[in-house]
Amino acid sequence: MKKLFLIYISLIIVPYISYGQEFLRRTTHQPMSFQEMQRNFDEWSKTKSLNDVKYWKYFKRWEMDQQFHTDGAGNPGDPAVYIHEIIKASSTKRENNSNRFSASTWSPVGPNIIPQNQTGYMENGIGRINCIAFDPINPATYYAGVAQGGLWKTTNNGQTWTPLTDNLPITRISDIEIDPTNPNTIYISVGDFEYIGFGLLLNGKKRNTHYGLGVYKTTDGGQTWNPTGLSFQLTQGDASLIRKVIVHPTNNNILVACGTSGMYRSNDAGITWSHPLDSLFWDLQQDPVNPDILYAATGWVATANDGNAAIYKSTDFGISWTMLNTGIPSTGTVQRVKLAIAPSDPNIIYASTVDIDFGFYGLYKSTNAGATWSYITPVANILESYDGTGTGGQGNYDLGFTVNAQDPDIIYSGGINIWASDDGGFNFNPVSHWTTGYGPTLHGDIHMIATQPQTGNVFVCSDGGLYRTGNIIAQSWLDAYNGIPWPTQWSNLSNGMAVTSFYRLSSSKNTTGRLIAGAQDNATFYFDGNSWSTVIGGDGMDNYLDPIDNNLIIGSSQFGYFSYSQDGGLTYNGLNNNPNFEVGEWTTPFVADLLQPGTMYSGFNNVSKSDDGGNNWTMISNFPASGIYNNEISALAVSHSNSNYIYAAKRVRYEYSSPGSMYMTNNGGGSWIDITAGIPDSLYYTSVDVSQTQPQTAYVSLAGFSAGNKIFRTINGGTSWSNISYNLPNLPVNCIKTIPGSNKIIAATDIGIYILGSASTSWTIFSQGLPNVIVTDIEFNPALNKTYVSTFGRGIWEIDLDVLTGNPQIFSNDFKADLYPTINNGNFIVKLSGIRNKKEKIKLNIIDVKGSNVVTKELQSNETNEISVQLPSGIYFARLNQGKSNLTKKFIIE
Repeated sequence: MKKLFLIYISLIIVPYISYGQEFLRRTTHQPMSFQEMQRNFDEWSKTKSLNDVKYWKYFKRWEMDQQFHTDGAGNPGDPAVYIHEIIKASSTKRENNSNRFSASTWSPVGPNIIPQNQTGYMENGIGRINCIAFDPINPATYYAGVAQGGLWKTTNNGQTWTPLTDNLPITRISDIEIDPTNPNTIYISVGDFEYIGFGLLLNGKKRNTHYGLGVYKTTDGGQTWNPTGLSFQLTQGDASLIRKVIVHPTNNNILVACGTSGMYRSNDAGITWSHPLDSLFWDLQQDPVNPDILYAATGWVATANDGNAAIYKSTDFGISWTMLNTGIPSTGTVQRVKLAIAPSDPNIIYASTVDIDFGFYGLYKSTNAGATWSYITPVANILESYDGTGTGGQGNYDLGFTVNAQDPDIIYSGGINIWASDDGGFNFNPVSHWTTGYGPTLHGDIHMIATQPQTGNVFVCSDGGLYRTGNIIAQSWLDAYNGIPWPTQWSNLSNGMAVTSFYRLSSSKNTTGRLIAGAQDNATFYFDGNSWSTVIGGDGMDNYLDPIDNNLIIGSSQFGYFSYSQDGGLTYNGLNNNPNFEVGEWTTPFVADLLQPGTMYSGFNNVSKSDDGGNNWTMISNFPASGIYNNEISALAVSHSNSNYIYAAKRVRYEYSSPGSMYMTNNGGGSWIDITAGIPDSLYYTSVDVSQTQPQTAYVSLAGFSAGNKIFRTINGGTSWSNISYNLPNLPVNCIKTIPGSNKIIAATDIGIYILGSASTSWTIFSQGLPNVIVTDIEFNPALNKTYVSTFGRGIWEIDLDVLTGNPQIFSNDFKADLYPTINNGNFIVKLSGIRNKKEKIKLNIIDVKGSNVVTKELQSNETNEISVQLPSGIYFARLNQGKSNLTKKFIIE
């Protein structure tokens, strides 16, 4: 019945869906500022039902990231500030090389496998993969570049994966290039190139998209990485976003790279670079027969009115370049150009072009190595989300494009879905759809389609993960409408890559160990204590698990569309927690009063409350508008000790000159006091928390690049505030929490975790074991003695709660435990000494990067334990357990 229902949706509803991105259009080609984009979207969205409109979500995802990284005046912050701070913080937190087990080491929780799909309509995913590269010698070895989660390697054809870049300051990857003559030498583009269609040149001449570090290099297979000469210092406002790197196959000292700031060439393996062209480049391809011949594509970004759409050719491996006479409109019509060369006939070159609405403009084709080109008028918009009859798309964000290895007339194109042509681009038929309504498929939003040379297998990188097939087969939409499943058989290779980007996290706070977390573009993940599933759909946002009723689950998607389940996640219904139909923030806050079971609050323009488990809701505030706009609540907290105290933070709206504000009630919402005075009102409020014991003591955290303005504290209900930012890096603070059972507070930042003692004026970095990734939320479960954090790109991690309080259950003061060598082949030694309690057994649990316990062994006290395990190469966490005492050590198996 589900399939029939979804087919009905496609046939009947699609013609009425609104397409395009009108809010990014202008009548004149003038650059759009960030604030103008925000205003345009807000005004446009008021006239639309967003459930019936496409191609706006990935703009809002980008916007949310940008507004966490502003300069305090509503402009995207200087990339130089971000890079400087994150490199400095990364250096500070770098683990030492001690063999010693530690109580203060974080370990992964998951999601450890592709979850069971309970969304009912969207194809499951684990996280966005941008690119893939194949080992030139061993076909079982390849590398995947993750949008936010780093570079991952498999040596067994995707059965298991190992992260290689956890210690880089930024773990965003846009390209991977393996030296054809030495596979241990790898170059990576560190940064996320996919959003330049929105963010180019937003603030003067700074390229504020997703911050990048340029090109990094390893010569030992990924164990260590170093910047090349193309890793900019960013003093000139350039975010170092590199699209592509190519190594010459017969002289590996010669490299060519291109990106937002032009074309580069190196003759000394990346130490120094020349800069022959300074245009915005979006693609670079090499002739499969003559390696000295390169083709490159520039682009024109409409929102910035910058660049020009064209194709260049070099016959001397990038020393000189010639612009080809293609007929592609330089500006005003075509934005992105994506190239594909036929491996079986390199004279045949295709160029897929993206129009002003991010849809398909058409193909350009050359049959004589670029000398002349013909334009193929499109018969379908293969970049839109359904059957090709609509307008618009996401072509500036997701565009995979390649030619079949044997037949130059067969083309594969990926936008939101995958399409194929068997007649040289004159006609296309669908291969997949982003929903499950037409049978087995793969996750939508395709970033790369690549053919492995040794096997002929085709790999697809998408917003949901990595997929492989031996043969791409298309069919007609008529067949799909008639219920014939997609004929292409896909293998999902994402198991083992813990790369989910989470916004919010909740735990059950009881011994069931349940977790729920909202993921970007991959629904809401729910762990029932035994296995993971995805629920609700869309972008997963804030959530709640009831500590008493294990069947009550609440989750949400963007802008505060909440759903609840009363049967443990089997079915979901809409939650009517917005009785006045107000506007919710992208991530709309939801909190529960644990002192009064069944009492919950959510924040829209005002605060709504339920005291009967979510069945009925009433508004308990009437906050005034700040100027012409009534700002949304971005953070909400209820006191842990007195339910009458509630704090609500309303976000800043730069685009309307509407400052942020903070309110407090001490009578359960009967009246509210404006307590903004004393805290910055020009920075985004990310979270609020209240002392565990003092209801008048509260904390607020802030995003943005405003040095010294990160966390503020009040001890008198907001009458006054003190700045306790102290030595925190000038990076966004995404969450602030008070630690149960202590007077300490804990902060989640873009580079990890920091802790502040009650009498301290200095924050301590507390990120041992964590990769260098954005930490988005913090959650406690005292019943299990657990602290959990969610990350934006590396899943969920945990540590014992009593480690944070400073009162861990330790073996003894004399106990020592070492593991060596920390880089081994599965044979290593665990040496124990000083154990006082010899009656209770000591266990060694080995945990993989997915959070799965893969080995358990019993150790001998006060002895040298020789361990031998048969495990794939990768990063592991060794955990010693005796009763409730735990110590952890990270190690590597080669």
